[in-house]
Amino acid sequence: MTGGQGSKGEDRRAPSAPEGVTAVILTHMRPGLAGNVARSLLDGEGLAPDRIVVVVNGVGGLDDPVLESRVRMVRLARNIGPAGGFLAGLVEAFSVPGTEWAYLCEDDVGLFALPAPRLGDVIGRIEASAADGPPIGAVTAYGRTFVGRGAHTVNLVPPPGSPQNLTPVDVTCWGATLISRAVVDAGVLPDPTWYFGLEDFDYFCRIREAGFAVLVDDVAARQVAGTQTPEGRESALRDRRPNDAAEAWRAYYHARNSFALARRHGRPIWYAWHLAYSARQLQKARSRSERSAILHGLWDGARGRMGENPRYVRSVGEFGADGGSTAGGPLRVAR
Repeated sequence: MTGGQGSKGEDRRAPSAPEGVTAVILTHMRPGLAGNVARSLLDGEGLAPDRIVVVVNGVGGLDDPVLESRVRMVRLARNIGPAGGFLAGLVEAFSVPGTEWAYLCEDDVGLFALPAPRLGDVIGRIEASAADGPPIGAVTAYGRTFVGRGAHTVNLVPPPGSPQNLTPVDVTCWGATLISRAVVDAGVLPDPTWYFGLEDFDYFCRIREAGFAVLVDDVAARQVAGTQTPEGRESALRDRRPNDAAEAWRAYYHARNSFALARRHGRPIWYAWHLAYSARQLQKARSRSERSAILHGLWDGARGRMGENPRYVRSVGEFGADGGSTAGGPLRVAR
């Protein structure tokens, strides 16, 4: 998602951004990564500053005060999780006159080297295919499909040849995803009670259940396929932010919220699959803290607990250029 670099002395001009798109960057404790995404939207995609909403989930912001002064900043008093943060971003984005699509971006999505620029191309393909099938509710940069083992999914890499290079998928991570105004107008919004973990799967399931198509941008999915494997993801992230193995707290929410996903969108057999998967994860756990997180998540999930568990939260957001870490600092509240 980073813009290309011109040669020395070359007059580089940003592309013309498609009309009707407002981007939302959600960030928590990652000012450097979020700042890079904001700059890529300005310089690589050609979005105007007032078409970029930055939602700060409690701690963080952008690494450049001047950049912050140019874009639309929404500062939440505390971290309410990705679902709550993107909910606030969607509301803000669609308050911008003329916005028909919100472009939801996680603060680390720039590490996955998506095609750039891509917004104009994707919007053009959406418009060309809008008359076919159900209304398009979301177009993702990479997507996943259920494979008949409960909530277990696999990454989809579409082969060339799909109409308009857009292919139906079941779910996706937030990544870099276009959401239609029609979805929000229909009342389909992220559910903040999930806090973290499979909250994105829940949202895209509900978009499909509301009668909208969820599609993957085949061009982007093929380009980043290598980073969607565990090994590829590790390689993409390791120099700039803690990898998943270093954040054992994630295992708690996955174990817990898989119960909620089964209750809302699955079948009774999903519970059995989840318990079998969890048993395997306990065998593979790389630390005592990860095993504890899984067991605690299973217990709370069976009891129907949702929301934030203060025992399982992020402590390090990103690594600085000097190899240091960016952790929680003074809380910057809404202004």
